[in-house]
Amino acid sequence: MSPARTGRQIILDWLYEEIRQAKTADLHRMAGFLAWARQVRKGCAKTRNTSRKAQLGAWRKKVDQDVRWGG
Repeated sequence: MSPARTGRQIILDWLYEEIRQAKTADLHRMAGFLAWARQVRKGCAKTRNTSRKAQLGAWRKKVDQDVRWGG
């Protein structure tokens, strides 16, 4: 009995089968698309991190600053 295959393994097998049947131009477009998709995900992570940092300090907008007299 073989161990259960993960979703990633199943998709990679599908991808390998398609690669075997693809033309060079198809592979070129596919590689470009995968690189583009990785850059989109990287950009999304930056956006999420920026939003999280902004949310951490958002409470400061709703409170008065401390008043200190003298020096």
